[in-house]
Amino acid sequence: MGKHTIFTTLAMMVVWVILVEEITWQSVAIGMFMGLLCMHFIGKFMKFQEIEQVNFYKLAFYPFWLVGRIFMDAFFVIRMIFSKPKWGITTETLNLENESLRIILAESITLTPGSIFISLDEKELTLVCLGERQKAGFPAVVETLRKIEKILLKAELRG
Repeated sequence: MGKHTIFTTLAMMVVWVILVEEITWQSVAIGMFMGLLCMHFIGKFMKFQEIEQVNFYKLAFYPFWLVGRIFMDAFFVIRMIFSKPKWGITTETLNLENESLRIILAESITLTPGSIFISLDEKELTLVCLGERQKAGFPAVVETLRKIEKILLKAELRG
C-alpha cells in the first residue's frame, strides 16, 4: 500500500463521512473499508495510463482553491449584471500536455461564473464568455483560465 493508496482511501473516507452526515467510529471505519474496496476494484479492472503523469499530491488543495475562485468570479458576474455586459465565444490555446488535466481545466472553467466550456480539441479550448463592453475580448475569463492552468501545470509530470 503506497502513499497514493493511503491518500485516496482517506479522501474517499472523508467523502463518505460527508455523505452519511455523521462522524462516528462506525462511519469512519465503513468509509475506509469502502474506500479500500473501491481502490481494489479500480486497480484490478481499470488501467489508467492517462493519469500516470499527474502528481495528485499537488492537487490536494485545488478543490478548495477552486471554490474560492468560484466565489471571486461570482462577484464579477454580479457586477456584470448591473452593467451592460457582452458575451461571445473565444478560443484559447492551452499549455497543458496531459489530457486528463486539460479536461479538469475545462470542467473547472465551467464551474467558474462567467464562462461555459464548449469544446476541447487537442490544446484548443473554446468557451462562451461574459465580459465588459469597454474591454476588447474577455480578459477576466482568460485571466481565470490562466490561473487555473498555472495550478494544474504544477501537478503535471513532464517526462
